[in-house]
Amino acid sequence: MRFALSNHERIEATPGALGICPGCSAEMLARCGTKKVWHWAHKGQRHCDPWWENETEWHRGWKARFPTEWQEVPARDTTGELHIADIKTPFGLVIEFQHSAIKPDEVVKRTNFHGQIIWIIDADRRATDRAQYERMLSENRPQRFDAVDIYTVYSEETRLLKEWGSLGRIVGFDFGGDNLCLLTAVQGRSRYLFDFPKAEFARLVIEGKPLPVVQFGKPATQGYRRRRF
Repeated sequence: MRFALSNHERIEATPGALGICPGCSAEMLARCGTKKVWHWAHKGQRHCDPWWENETEWHRGWKARFPTEWQEVPARDTTGELHIADIKTPFGLVIEFQHSAIKPDEVVKRTNFHGQIIWIIDADRRATDRAQYERMLSENRPQRFDAVDIYTVYSEETRLLKEWGSLGRIVGFDFGGDNLCLLTAVQGRSRYLFDFPKAEFARLVIEGKPLPVVQFGKPATQGYRRRRF
């Protein structure tokens, strides 16, 4: 975790620092080595959130685009189950940044728990994903709406689409660079993708403004609009 509590204030890990977990109030230790990003770890026990994964510089870079008070926000459901959102806005939107491998049933559980959620996927984790993605786009001709190139592809065309294409939520594939590849709509086997600047994505979320999504027309996709969260 990036933050722990000390005297009721959120602090980052530094050598020798002590803090408590904002989710479960357990003691935490600052892990400040040379191989991993400096972080907080629970003292003598596993993380209180079983969904938590070790953070990378990629996680930290994404979190840094948003206000610190929106980062690592604990949430409980009516049964008392605890999970810590990577980002949770005052508008109720959760953004989860996924780097490591994750099972489909866990994705569904996390999505149902948070409800209003956007997933951002580290698409550079596997060497084959970029090649599959670029080949898929090269074999499809985009349609241009409102100065945006929208690609209509099929759910079976890449491993990423097989894994994330039927979730029913906005998913952003991060291949590095300044843009996200956004998947915002599904129609049968069709998936609709377009590039969108990361900086603009963060700005719209911070301002509570709607994100762009593909709009269906008749009989096929015919435009581009914005979805409010």
